[in-house]
Amino acid sequence: MSLAEKGKRLGKLLADTVTIVEPETLLRWYRDLIARKFDGSKKRKSPGRPPIPPEIENLVLRLARENRRWGYDRIADAVNQLHPDAQISDQTVANVLKRHGIAPSPERRRNSTWHEFIRSHKDCLQACDVFTAEVLSKRGRLVTFYVLFFIHIGTRRVVLGGLLKFYHRSAA
Repeated sequence: MSLAEKGKRLGKLLADTVTIVEPETLLRWYRDLIARKFDGSKKRKSPGRPPIPPEIENLVLRLARENRRWGYDRIADAVNQLHPDAQISDQTVANVLKRHGIAPSPERRRNSTWHEFIRSHKDCLQACDVFTAEVLSKRGRLVTFYVLFFIHIGTRRVVLGGLLKFYHRSAA
């Protein structure tokens, strides 16, 4: 039994018996003791849903950055398939992206990078270039060959487009 509880039992007799502390102090200690007993704030949970784990949040961010055309629903479905225990909603995805300053899907789509453009169109893109090669002919003349070639970006297949000779008069 604490000093505050013993003081409460004595009640008004405290005025005659207590010399270490004031009777009001002893009664206040008792009130505080009772208040602590019924104070459930330490056991109370914080309001709202618990935060999502950092690895799930990082996955949401990675999926949003790598797949600019995906909306909140698609990202949430992908996360839920990869981590069945997570079960996040599209609104959770929206909150995570908003918290990190990432725009919604229609706005992300408009801001595609050059690398993303090339990657998404590589099957129908070709590039061409020209180079020269200096060759000494049988007659001892210097001949310049202009070589035109094409490369298919998706398969990296090179095709010769043409070859043109040009004679140097000064070398003759």
